[in-house]
Amino acid sequence: MSDPDSNRLNYQGELFRKGLHLLALSYPVGFVLIGRPVGLWIALSLSLLALSLDFLRTRSKAVYRFFDFTFGFMMRANEREVLGGTMVINGATWVAVSFTLLVFFFPEDLAIVSFALFMIGDAVAAIVGRRWGRTQWARRGCTVEGSVAFFFAGLAMAFGLASTTSAVAFYDIEPLALIGGVAVACLLEATPLPINDNLIAPLGAALSMLAITALV
Repeated sequence: MSDPDSNRLNYQGELFRKGLHLLALSYPVGFVLIGRPVGLWIALSLSLLALSLDFLRTRSKAVYRFFDFTFGFMMRANEREVLGGTMVINGATWVAVSFTLLVFFFPEDLAIVSFALFMIGDAVAAIVGRRWGRTQWARRGCTVEGSVAFFFAGLAMAFGLASTTSAVAFYDIEPLALIGGVAVACLLEATPLPINDNLIAPLGAALSMLAITALV
């Protein structure tokens, strides 16, 4: 998503925000440990709860003040200024919804790997891009340095979880499919689209891996 300058967080806020991406890896870990039937209902319940809280932030002063006091320092301006206005889905909610859609519509291996590679890649891209990024490209705030960091961090996570060449991977996915999934997620994260990147990039990665797996 393209963020205007007023939506940009300071570096510390960005670090905390991306730290939530790393904590979100508990979704796939819990899903695998609990099992698919129960995991699906828990994922759906968490998504509905998150969406409900985003709605309540626009209508209830108490809910709004709690979220603003607790999480406001790592929320973008358009996510904070919602009381009495239109519902805005915040980044953490998009992450929950993204994971739910992945595990509902894709095989477990593709869903888990797509989600994990994006969470790691996006977090590393933000940290590297904000600290060392110099060459702007694609959407506002995106740098070549950050995108390169995304690609290699996402690739490391994908191959660590699912390479057919690894003896310790949890899943077996063809290397070409993993590379394609990471590349698509990286491009979608950087592209100025009207759909939140926390949603479109993991889904794009899963779709591309599904297509490549079917072809090879």
